[in-house]
Amino acid sequence: MATSSRSTRNNKNSKQNHVNLVSARSRSNLEVNKLSRLTSADGYAKLRNKRARKRKIVMAISITLASILIASLVAVAAYAVIINNKLGTDLQGNKMDFETGVFENLFKKPEAPEAPFWLLLLGTDERGDDIPRTDTIILVYVDQANKTASMISIPRDTYVPIEGYGSDKINAAYVFGELDEPGGGVAKTIRTVSDFTGIDISYFAQVNFDGFKKLVDGVGGVEVDVLFDIIGSDLVGPDSPELEADGVSVFAGLQILDGEKAFSFIQSRAYLNGDYQRQANQRVFLQAFARKVLAADPATIATTVTNVANMTYTNMNLTAIINVAQGMRGISESDIYTYTVPSTTDEINSISYVVADSYALQELIAAIEAGEHPERQDASIAGTIPDEYIGNAAAATTDQLAGKASSVNPEKYTIEVRNGNGIAGCATSVSDMLYLAGYKQGEIGNTDAYVYTQTLIIYDSPETKVVAEDIRKRLGYGKTIDSQGRYTFTGDILVVVGDDFIR
Repeated sequence: MATSSRSTRNNKNSKQNHVNLVSARSRSNLEVNKLSRLTSADGYAKLRNKRARKRKIVMAISITLASILIASLVAVAAYAVIINNKLGTDLQGNKMDFETGVFENLFKKPEAPEAPFWLLLLGTDERGDDIPRTDTIILVYVDQANKTASMISIPRDTYVPIEGYGSDKINAAYVFGELDEPGGGVAKTIRTVSDFTGIDISYFAQVNFDGFKKLVDGVGGVEVDVLFDIIGSDLVGPDSPELEADGVSVFAGLQILDGEKAFSFIQSRAYLNGDYQRQANQRVFLQAFARKVLAADPATIATTVTNVANMTYTNMNLTAIINVAQGMRGISESDIYTYTVPSTTDEINSISYVVADSYALQELIAAIEAGEHPERQDASIAGTIPDEYIGNAAAATTDQLAGKASSVNPEKYTIEVRNGNGIAGCATSVSDMLYLAGYKQGEIGNTDAYVYTQTLIIYDSPETKVVAEDIRKRLGYGKTIDSQGRYTFTGDILVVVGDDFIR
């Protein structure tokens, strides 16, 4: 039984093996037979041609794909070269090298593409044949890892040391740089800002007025909540009459600003707090612009980058711009912080300057770099004017005679205003209100000591006594007095703003 059983198992195994062999042999025979039918010259030729056609098709597809890839890479590379050339060409058409000459050792590039860095924004006024002026100077700290940005406005009248020229207003650095060497204005400004703040600047971007308007139109306008009416004829002070004729009125309310209206919004200083509110408006607009662009789809961002290249002068190349745009995409408004340099006004050699509080400025910079963002100074974003700027000037300098008849023709008289109480911006606030009432703006400065408890409106003739009384009525506070040779001033009236400015 055992032998029989083992024999049966062997037979089964033998049969199974036999079937597998036959099956394998049959498959082999089929292949052999197939090949044998193709061993004729005609059959082999057909097979060879078929294989050759397959190789040619594969080769053609490969060459086509490779050609498309190469063409795409060449096109992208050519596009990048064109864009980078445009970005590195100054507003006068000069191609600049940011590693040598006036720019040598000027920039400290981020340690990694995603590392935070400081960017200096410059807005330039290039009207006429004179050397351009930097009307807008804003430092921006970009933190891609945390998707935050902080902007610090530097008032253009800030009193700073300028290498080779002593101390002067910070916007004079651009002029001095251009006088030193054509194209040196930007470099001189960057060095001056870096020395003043102690900040290592990685990048800069400069745009002129015309480029700004085109840039805004290129993104289809920017939505901004405008807090105050801006009337075209009141866009700027009397020192720039050419802007008054071109001014575009912008009325209060949430709206989409095109290039012309956006320009009026960021340039107007016809406010009770003058240039401080203009700086706030500029930062509000930059917030809105950044929010719109960084929330857009990649195609819109690419178009904006092209527009930026056509209208902006910067040491950022295309790769750096795209990396930052991607890193900051989706940033929320609450993560864009805005400040101005802590400062007050002062008169030096009969010229009015903005004098920075260096200690407070360094504290602000350190807090920003540490990610400990202080409370915003721009309460204008929330709909009110900040006390830090104007000391409640919005209420204190309302024209009490607005719309009422007056016996005085204000266009005949120049009003000089001095700060006698130490409240930052109060002299400018009073001067701006009187300018809007029709008076000519005279010098704005400070008294030798902030000791005036009452505002004084000082006149020196019977004719100007009537003017002084008109000003007192417009202010709603203060006291008119005869100079009697005790006060020196160049205008028709001197206003010394006292503590009753805040009531």
